[in-house]
Amino acid sequence: MADPLFDVEKAFAKVPKEGTLAARAIDICTLVSSFLSDCSLPSSAKLGDAKSVEDNIVRSAALDKDALLASLKTSLNGLTTEDAKERLRVHGPNVLSTKLARRWYKILWNAFWHPFNVILLVLATISGATSDIATVIVMCLMVVLSVGVRFYQEFKSSRAASKLSELVRDGAAVKRRENGSSEDGVEVEINQEGVVPGDIVILRTGDLLPGDVRLVTSNNLLVSQSALTGESIAVEKYADVIEDESTPLLDLKNVCFMGTSVESGRALGVVISTGDNTYISTIATYLARRAPINSFQKGVRRVSYLLICFMLAMVPIVIVISGFTTHNWGNSALFGISVAVGLTPEMLPMIVNANLARGALVMARKKCIVKTLDSVQNMGAMDILCTDKTGTLTIDRVAMVQYMDCDGISKDRVFEYAYLNSHFQTGLKNLIDSAILSFGDQVLVGGDRKIDPSKYKFVSELPFDFVRRRMSVILEVEDFGSNDGLQSPQVDVHHTAISSMGRKSCILVTKGALEEMLEICSSVQTDIEGRVAMTPEYRKKLLSMGEELNADGLRLVAVATKELNQRKHATTTMSPPTVHDHFSKIFNEQHNYRHSEESDMVFHGILTFQDPPKESAREAIESLERKGVALKVLTGDALSIAVKICKDVGIATDFVVSGPELALLDSNAFVKTVHQATIMAKLTPNQKLKVVDALKVGGHTVGFLGDGINDSLALKSADVGISVDSATSVAKDAADIILLEKDLNVLVAGVTRGRITHGNTIKYIKMAASSNFGNVFSILVASAWLPFDPMKPIQILTQNLLYDFSQASIPWDKMDPEYLEAPHQWSAKGIATFMICMGPISSIFDITTFNLMWFHYGIRTVERQAVFQTAWFLEGLLTQTLVIHMLRTKKIPFIQETASVPVLITTAIIVGIGLAIPYTPLGKTEKMVHPYASYYYFLAITVFAYCCLAQLVKMLYIRVFKKWL
Repeated sequence: MADPLFDVEKAFAKVPKEGTLAARAIDICTLVSSFLSDCSLPSSAKLGDAKSVEDNIVRSAALDKDALLASLKTSLNGLTTEDAKERLRVHGPNVLSTKLARRWYKILWNAFWHPFNVILLVLATISGATSDIATVIVMCLMVVLSVGVRFYQEFKSSRAASKLSELVRDGAAVKRRENGSSEDGVEVEINQEGVVPGDIVILRTGDLLPGDVRLVTSNNLLVSQSALTGESIAVEKYADVIEDESTPLLDLKNVCFMGTSVESGRALGVVISTGDNTYISTIATYLARRAPINSFQKGVRRVSYLLICFMLAMVPIVIVISGFTTHNWGNSALFGISVAVGLTPEMLPMIVNANLARGALVMARKKCIVKTLDSVQNMGAMDILCTDKTGTLTIDRVAMVQYMDCDGISKDRVFEYAYLNSHFQTGLKNLIDSAILSFGDQVLVGGDRKIDPSKYKFVSELPFDFVRRRMSVILEVEDFGSNDGLQSPQVDVHHTAISSMGRKSCILVTKGALEEMLEICSSVQTDIEGRVAMTPEYRKKLLSMGEELNADGLRLVAVATKELNQRKHATTTMSPPTVHDHFSKIFNEQHNYRHSEESDMVFHGILTFQDPPKESAREAIESLERKGVALKVLTGDALSIAVKICKDVGIATDFVVSGPELALLDSNAFVKTVHQATIMAKLTPNQKLKVVDALKVGGHTVGFLGDGINDSLALKSADVGISVDSATSVAKDAADIILLEKDLNVLVAGVTRGRITHGNTIKYIKMAASSNFGNVFSILVASAWLPFDPMKPIQILTQNLLYDFSQASIPWDKMDPEYLEAPHQWSAKGIATFMICMGPISSIFDITTFNLMWFHYGIRTVERQAVFQTAWFLEGLLTQTLVIHMLRTKKIPFIQETASVPVLITTAIIVGIGLAIPYTPLGKTEKMVHPYASYYYFLAITVFAYCCLAQLVKMLYIRVFKKWL
């Protein structure tokens, strides 16, 4: 979602044609600053050739094998050595390119090229020409600090793409043949960099995909796509399917993607794309680009442009008025430069970064490690949090929920058979097996109803495959039939399957997908009637039960058994065979057990599984909602599963949408939909990015919490990207904040700290802007009135620095509790309004000081200007410093709310220093003199009256604008 450039004509059309001149001036300055800021922002990054890469993959999935091989000019015999070399020359090495990563000097130039830095350097240059070395040093120091911080952050983020190289291993098994040979190619192990489009690759358990591969043949292939989807459960892949071009990319069953891995099974595939043309390369391309401007950076930039606009408007006026009054245009120009210095908040980068650093340190103690300082403030301004489901709302572990018979009644025998099946199977146990065994170890084993596997002896097994979608074990047990109701429906069905009556039997215990299990069952074990026939009505009832459970977001496994005829067999020991035995057919051949044994079985019941919700999730979600943060769940998992989890933790499920549905929408409908939806499921990484960008275009400050490569695009684009210490390295590099614990409650604490940081940052900006504006307004009046400069340039700079240092303790200040209950966005117009309303208050008392000096003390000549300048220096410094306590809170200071101890100490020290300067060598250097003793009485009255008037105007401001900071 690209953020359209600011339309100047339309923007100025929004300026109201009516209203006060000041109000219209605020609107125009705000629009100009927004225009300048937006013109300098990079457009929302697109994924370069992402669409062509994805289209190529989808087209390949829709071709039959012969057409696919013909399109790639290859065959199942493999490429010839010469052909492979030529393709390597054309397509380049099979690596993820880092050529898009910017050079350090380009990043440095980009960090420097900001109008605020340019203005500071221009002022420093002019000050140097007038031998004002102190101003030059201060301005240059501020530029160095600002550029240094920004350079460090951008240089660090530019390296995120290189982490993707961790997904590329060295070896790949391919078929190659000699030049000119038409015989079947031989398997060779080559460096993965040498894999080219058209290569025939051989995939086995544990292999990492060397490119985007279209399957040609497959045997029970199970592929982990967690790197791309974030889902821990592996997916089945088949060669014998032809996909429709409307199938979502990551749902393609006949395509495996670079960066994924084979969990089990074997396959033969043809490489359709390598290196920078693979799907995962589109992620690397985006990560190598400059990070989008976030909410904080955009806000600071607009404020900077706003202050620059005011400065450029007012400095010429000061120069003209002073020139006509003093008739010394050279001095007037220098005085105008000092006014520009006074209007420039030269310590803005230092104060803001100190504030952010303070927030980062506090958040670190709350298990939030801050990588990018801007993200501290953005965390507080965040009003939408997009998060994945797995591990955030859930415990990130498949757990068994319940087991039931055909009537939905919990029966131990259902679970016992499933436990025996998982216990005795010899292959690599999947997450479902682990959940069954874990549940059995915790709940049944060692309890009143013990499962004792030692009473069973392993005979053989029928391994899982994706055609049957089930697996079976053959066990020897004593007197199976007489105690389980298999021979007579009148038996006591409450008895366990475990018995020790003496007669040995051989049983087949099978578990698998519900539909495939129903196909092999001829009867059903019920609690009341015993064993009954599997009628069409019963089958329909069980399928309906399964659909209801699936709708609740549960995964299902069905269990069935069968008593086998006595055969000659040599049983094994109580321990199952080794993993190696699983891949051989020795057991089935020795005992002559075939898949045909899986027939006429007795259906016992269903087990349900899910990644259960965290106990703390509901409380954390409610806390975020109270703080004005809306939660949106973005997941690659199925919609039904996401809806069930969200219901359990209290997230509204009234408006949900899937990735394939979003893909059909135009831009406007897409933006509208993602703003309304609370759950978006089956999303691709690119769609997650588009959702985040669409929400940002809507004016929201967006946070994104994720931990996989599939989340890295959205993490980088979000105003604040949040990951966890257990995340992939790519996700952690793309994130701004790393949580040491993947818990939303940790985020709640981070949001609160972020709002304190945001509030304290706004305090400084509004105080500095209004104070500087008031000073310049006073200078305009003085320039039109006095025959001399009201204050020397070095005095203006000293006063400015002392005032800025008085605010250095703001990062340690408190915020009103009410302020922390809602997110707050940057508003250049709000700052401009604050400047216009609060700035002139100081000018009122500046003018009373002018009158005091002019009429009471009779200071009207250049010879006595030092007394005037010293008096105004003291009055301006004290009023600006002490008014901090009036502006820092919407309440009455010292009565309803008191500043933090550091703020109290700092303001007291600066007031003391200011009063002492006229009596020090520094004061003498700056041509100050000792004020009249009687002046201090007037100074005390002025400061008190100023604070009272500021409090009164504050109350009126809050009543009119309904907010303060």
